[in-house]
Amino acid sequence: MNFILKGFKSFIVYFSFLLLFSTAGFSSLFAGETVEVLGGPEDVNLRLVALLNKLDPDFYAHEKTQGFVYRYRNRWKNPYDFDIYVGKVGKTSPDSIIRIESPRRGQERMWKEIIEQELLQKPPHESAVPLSEKYHAISQGLNLITPMASVGYNSWNSPLFSNRDTFVSMGIYLLCDLILAGGAYMYAQDKLPKKNIWDNMLNTKGPGNVWESPNAVGVFAALAVSRAVRAFDAWEDTAAHNKTAQFGWSFKF
Repeated sequence: MNFILKGFKSFIVYFSFLLLFSTAGFSSLFAGETVEVLGGPEDVNLRLVALLNKLDPDFYAHEKTQGFVYRYRNRWKNPYDFDIYVGKVGKTSPDSIIRIESPRRGQERMWKEIIEQELLQKPPHESAVPLSEKYHAISQGLNLITPMASVGYNSWNSPLFSNRDTFVSMGIYLLCDLILAGGAYMYAQDKLPKKNIWDNMLNTKGPGNVWESPNAVGVFAALAVSRAVRAFDAWEDTAAHNKTAQFGWSFKF
């Protein structure tokens, strides 16, 4: 038992380090996307706001513009996750720059491609393809099996995810299941009654396994935590993908 426990702890530490390195390393390399647009910030801002309203009107203008002229962020009901800035390219330049930031690298690239196709009338890459609809029932059903399967379904051929986004999302849910459910299982196992020497001599039946104990419910409760969180994320991922798909834009994967 001690050997298994030590191995489990070592795996958790190693996997956590790998996940942290992947997240921190790539985040430092890829910090947002930018698009240069002809026209002043006021004109570009009007066109950008129209585009944001077209996709989902649940966003707001943020007063802290970080040196830019305008800044917009999504509200919690908006399935997208963005922080978009509009400013001048330079003091003497008449043109504007749009900067897109998001916790997901995939969304940053997606917004860049949408802005290029809509505001710059730039044709999509020759290898770009239109999006197919995704279904809430499939994503939520896979989530009941494992949140990682739901992430895999939503990330497949979706501009909302990069490979890193998929790996990190899957890794976080796996880590949550391992820590919460694994911890609950070991706690339940530790609480099982132990056979004493007389029980062994008389060949008395043991206390059973974890799944027959009263503490087994803790394991299922622990598994429900990650699935409850993913249920909301899965709704957002599916809704955002389908909102994007309905306009016929093409994306390179």
